[in-house]
Amino acid sequence: MKKFLTLVLLFTAVVSFAQQAETKNEGMRGPYLTNGFFDNWFVSAGGGVQIYNGEYDNRLTFGGRLSPALDLSLGKWITPSVGVRVQYSGLRVIGAVSSLGRYKEEALVGCPGCYLERFNMFNLHGDFLWNVSNAIGGYRADRLLEFIPFVGVGYARSWKTDISPVKEVGFTGGLINKVRLTPAIDLNLELKVLLVNDRFDGFENGEGIEELTTATIGFTYNFPKRTFDRPEKPIIPDYTPYNSKISDLEKQIADADARAKRLADDLNAEKNKKPQTIIKVEYLTFPMAVFFPINVSILTDKDLINIGGFAEMIKKSGNKFKILGSADKETGNKKINMRLSQERATHVYEALVNKFGVNPGQLEIIAKGDENEPFGKPILNRVAILD
Repeated sequence: MKKFLTLVLLFTAVVSFAQQAETKNEGMRGPYLTNGFFDNWFVSAGGGVQIYNGEYDNRLTFGGRLSPALDLSLGKWITPSVGVRVQYSGLRVIGAVSSLGRYKEEALVGCPGCYLERFNMFNLHGDFLWNVSNAIGGYRADRLLEFIPFVGVGYARSWKTDISPVKEVGFTGGLINKVRLTPAIDLNLELKVLLVNDRFDGFENGEGIEELTTATIGFTYNFPKRTFDRPEKPIIPDYTPYNSKISDLEKQIADADARAKRLADDLNAEKNKKPQTIIKVEYLTFPMAVFFPINVSILTDKDLINIGGFAEMIKKSGNKFKILGSADKETGNKKINMRLSQERATHVYEALVNKFGVNPGQLEIIAKGDENEPFGKPILNRVAILD
């Protein structure tokens, strides 16, 4: 138990130091929108120790008075700074009492008239929570450390088997040191004091108030929605851009009317002009085929006469033409047919360029071998086509 209290004190010191260091990064101040009823709820559970301060309890050592404590809480944050919760806290109490104590057990050695007492208790109370970190430093959803003092009132009960219980109104106050682990999970160190009538431990001598001090460490789960939103500032409409846009549109309309008038004047002027005869010469060409005997790629004089006439049309038109060389697949093999198609197209190309002066840039050679058969008979597929 002593080790636990030492850890509690060390944790409190670390939390306090870290909280002071974090205040340099202040959060955003309100106002903030109040979320819906089902938003910002949380549940907490924690365990630790508690010590009761009654009339005779100082007859025991500090460690001998420590007893286990349990906290179970359900709460809701109404704003980033204000929240409420309901908490069950309690378990066992160990102390000392006189012979008149309701929960007395065996006599204490070395203390005449003193008896050890043990009894069960719980305190079911409602608390008002005030998040000092958010109230003073501004709200931050990602703040690592937060201080949350609280006060509350509730129903406290002590009892022991076969002994009638004691029921009291209890007043609770304390401090929660919250450490953010994830958006959903917090680590809590909670220190609180329960103030009750001095008869709560089963013995009354008129002193009035007794205290139960509790220290627990536990975890909190925050249900979504977990954050708060700032209200949007009202937007005051500025019509200056619209007025400027209207002025620009009016100017564009005026410019468009002026252009339309100029176009109408130009149209009337064109209508009044005398008609003119425009002569445009176009040269029409049709595909020309140069046929070859089997396994032949040499041009005959007859072929050259036809090619020469077509060459004049090519030069006058200025267009670009393709020379497609082919072979029939019924004879030869693919390698021979590809060579023949290439030679046929090349000989036509050379005749057009070298003999008839056609610009080479107007011509393109394409050799298809026997993959392309432009006509239905083998004798007709041994051909070079100008197109």
